[in-house]
Amino acid sequence: MDDYDPNSILIEDALKKITKITKKIDSYEYVSLIESHDRILYENIKSKIKVPNYNNSAMDGYAMRYFDIKKNKVFKVSGSSLAGSPYKGKINKNECIKIMTGAVIPKDCDVVIMKEETDIIDKNTINIISKNIKKNQNIRFAGEDICPNRILLKKFDTINSAAMGLLASQGINKLKVFKKPKISFFTSGDEVIPINKKLPHGKVHDSNRFTLTGMLTKNNIDIVDLGHAKDNITDIKKKFAKGMKESDLVISTGGVSVGDADYIKDVVNELGDINFWKVAVKPGRPLAFGRLNKTIFFGLPGNPVSVMITFLLFVLPAINILSGKKYELKTENAILKSDLKKRKGRAELQRGIYNIENDKKYVTSVGEQGSGILSSMTKANCLIYLPMEKGKSKINDIVKIIKFNDYI
Repeated sequence: MDDYDPNSILIEDALKKITKITKKIDSYEYVSLIESHDRILYENIKSKIKVPNYNNSAMDGYAMRYFDIKKNKVFKVSGSSLAGSPYKGKINKNECIKIMTGAVIPKDCDVVIMKEETDIIDKNTINIISKNIKKNQNIRFAGEDICPNRILLKKFDTINSAAMGLLASQGINKLKVFKKPKISFFTSGDEVIPINKKLPHGKVHDSNRFTLTGMLTKNNIDIVDLGHAKDNITDIKKKFAKGMKESDLVISTGGVSVGDADYIKDVVNELGDINFWKVAVKPGRPLAFGRLNKTIFFGLPGNPVSVMITFLLFVLPAINILSGKKYELKTENAILKSDLKKRKGRAELQRGIYNIENDKKYVTSVGEQGSGILSSMTKANCLIYLPMEKGKSKINDIVKIIKFNDYI
């Protein structure tokens, strides 16, 4: 037997449809530099000032004139230049200035001798013991790092910690960035109850609400929690109506398979259009995607592991497109250390644990792969991708893995 379903589309085809329909939000807002981490630039940023903006010492040592060193090795220490407190006097023949790293190079000085390259004769006199001295050594010149009017960062660049420091060095405190996507979500199902309620027989706690909150928060977006919908059309319609009004993308969990109480598809077809509702992947086959007017819609399965995997494979690319981010789900090769069972007919993503031994990547299955076994996602650090045409996999086979902690 195989797992083929003629109504399911391939992962690659699903992603093409998602990419075609989803468009980046072409609007901006201003944020302060301190709040800019992980935001996407809406415009190029050019430098305003030189960095460094003055000639300074790269070492602790002594600043002097290179011309004097050719004829003399003993120098009088006439003063000091400290970071933030430059020496303002004049440098005479055979004199030097004690200087600290980052301090301004005194006028007329064109070399810095490291402290380790001198002998201290007394508190006001040094002797140069190094023979390999070059003009301008150990001096960082103004504009050496950044010159004015240079493009520092480009539109669509993501602001990281290094970029924040770079912009701070320019005195830039306000940035024009793409607006964050606003993502709303709700869970559904009469069997689902809040975590602060006692759990009756036949019911389950609403774990998907917290899983989605965590995954959305990791991706630095504005989140609208629409709560929980019962298995009735009126309640589901209200959630969708609010999501359409308040967000760029709305996510539901549960209610997208073929059960008698699965109303999500019916409501979406009434309010908008479903583009596809089955994907040839395990876990996660009952996945709905479409539009509610101008709002993107994803109907994820109800099983907790399926929610996480379909979010990673399909929802996250759409969020990145909306954000203006570049997105690529990276796979790596690894050597199997477990035999894996799988039927042909749809791709499968099994939870695994990868490690490196003797510079080689290995991956082991976490064991039971049921879509309701959420504990397996806490044990795993990757997903093992098995293509739809693949059957069983054996120890020492080469497989593709996705390090999902990088994404969710």
